[in-house]
Amino acid sequence: MTTLDPLAGPGYPALVALARAVDEDTSVSEGLVELVRLRCSQVNGCAYCQRLHGARAVELGESAERIAALAGWRGSALFDPAERAALELAEAVTLVADGRVPEEVLDAAVAAHGVAGAQQLIWVSLVVNAFNRLAVGMRLA
Repeated sequence: MTTLDPLAGPGYPALVALARAVDEDTSVSEGLVELVRLRCSQVNGCAYCQRLHGARAVELGESAERIAALAGWRGSALFDPAERAALELAEAVTLVADGRVPEEVLDAAVAAHGVAGAQQLIWVSLVVNAFNRLAVGMRLA
């Protein structure tokens, strides 16, 4: 099986720099940011990033129960309204091929996290989606 080196070429350092810039924003808690990264990675089927962000969420104090329930967050009582708004926005950004982010989804994220928080959630989703596509495209396990 062919696996390509994602570190090769000029794009990776630029993507890492973008990720670091996005991480400087602290409008949303680090724990919620990690759940968003994990959820986007689940939607994209990126096993590599799921392991990475699942482990990071645990390091930040996230429970195994909530991590296990994340894929089915809509049917779980373990996530509060602000987390739900963030996860729904992250999924809408991840699945943008299905159409624009619905107005009510963006409005809910702004209501829960403020404009700066909603913007951060969109950027976090964008960056992790880029890493997911890189890992899946390069066939990282």
